[in-house]
Amino acid sequence: MSADYTQGVPQPPSNRPHAGYDDVRAAFDAISAKAPVDQAFRDAFIQSKIRIAHTHPELDLTASQAAVQQTIKSLGPEAHDARSQPTPGGVGYGVFYTAAFKNNWGTGTSMAFDPVCPQPPGGNVNTFLYLTATNRAGLGVEAFVSYNGQNDSHFRVFDWSRNDHWQTDIPFAQLGKYLAHGSAHGHPYQVLPIWNSTWRINATTYRNQALLYNHVRGGWDLVYQHDYTASDAQQKNSWIGSWAPIVETFQSSYNHTQPMGALATQLISANNNGQWGSWGLLAASNSTIRTDNVGFHREFLDPDYAFVVVS
Repeated sequence: MSADYTQGVPQPPSNRPHAGYDDVRAAFDAISAKAPVDQAFRDAFIQSKIRIAHTHPELDLTASQAAVQQTIKSLGPEAHDARSQPTPGGVGYGVFYTAAFKNNWGTGTSMAFDPVCPQPPGGNVNTFLYLTATNRAGLGVEAFVSYNGQNDSHFRVFDWSRNDHWQTDIPFAQLGKYLAHGSAHGHPYQVLPIWNSTWRINATTYRNQALLYNHVRGGWDLVYQHDYTASDAQQKNSWIGSWAPIVETFQSSYNHTQPMGALATQLISANNNGQWGSWGLLAASNSTIRTDNVGFHREFLDPDYAFVVVS
């Protein structure tokens, strides 16, 4: 039976209403075009990804070396000499998919989560800090919250399928329609609901999308999209795409930070015939916890693997 590519994009996460997608890519592209290039930030991002692959505790030496080489290959020229410039930190706290679950999808995979993103991050944060996640696809996107110290907070998109990886860059000051409030265990948290997907749209072409939830109108806004040629092996035989929500760190220690983390992490996949299943919550059965002991302590970890940490 051949794949049914007419299935298209999955339905919205089960905890969000669907008022139709608004395509706001032009507006987001215009804002991003005005953002100055922060080369130090870009270099740190690359160095950190290589280090996370190199130090992941679930990998033996052979697997770790393979993960590092896959990461360097995916990053292309930007990874030149990156291994000789180690970055402190790594994963302050977060969730990684099990190897079996990472590849347990057919022609599409999609994830949505609500990063708990205080502004400012508080404490002794004086350089970069990310609240990021992937949807399991090796050539998918990271649509994530980025801090640089206390006064420089952005939503950014890094597309692993492109040579020009860096795409969307929006300061928090221009995200008023998207920053919202969630609650857990009786406490309110600022969140930025993010939804990103990767799926095959014909025999040789995949599409990456990133959406933000517009709480003013009650629907998702399409903020980024890219179509590209890829194979099933490229999407699945890679270390890239192995991390669910993580707090990605760049300092040797943290203290007195505001609560941060992720709420309501959900995933959905399309089978080999292109048919989408149902949204399911991330759980202990398909993921593992990683912490690199840089000062973050768990406030809670729910059975759906929603978590908040402080330092």
